[in-house]
Amino acid sequence: MTEITGAFDNKLMLRQSLILVSLSLLLIVSCDSESSTLRPLDEIPYYVAENFEQITVSSLGRVEIIASKVEAFQEEDKTIFFEAELTEYDSDGKILMEGRAKKIELDGNNDAVAHGDIYVRNSIDETSLEAEKLTWENRERLLSGEGVVSIEFRNEVEISGEGFVADVARKVYEFKLGAKGTFETDNNQ
Repeated sequence: MTEITGAFDNKLMLRQSLILVSLSLLLIVSCDSESSTLRPLDEIPYYVAENFEQITVSSLGRVEIIASKVEAFQEEDKTIFFEAELTEYDSDGKILMEGRAKKIELDGNNDAVAHGDIYVRNSIDETSLEAEKLTWENRERLLSGEGVVSIEFRNEVEISGEGFVADVARKVYEFKLGAKGTFETDNNQ
């Protein structure tokens, strides 16, 4: 058996351990992740889920939400869905609406901002919409788009333009910065 003798400087060992732990934490925090949404002073999510799937059922039908990742923030009262898909069905299982976006930020007032590869299709009125950024103001029932927004109505009318604003409550849709498109007519009428 070997005996070790000598004096140990506990303060020195503690200081070295703290420095080592601090450097390790600094290295971990400074590593950049493409999926990270946090900046230095942002709130840390209180809830994170990967491969998220939620089905809400009512007498009117059901809504399915699928996302690769969900982060919920308590102080900001915000939930962020990544690579999100939504499908709404009626009580007979017929699709009423479907949509997708790379990122959707939903706040506690049900206002939302969607980013990246946005596609929404309403099967009831056969309308689809594509955009890179949309903002929904729930209380005012306003939908607005940044950049080019494209809308197709019943496979007959295609319109795209910038400055898109939709007053959903009054069913008023406009492109404030101009639009272009096509309109098909029946030659027999």
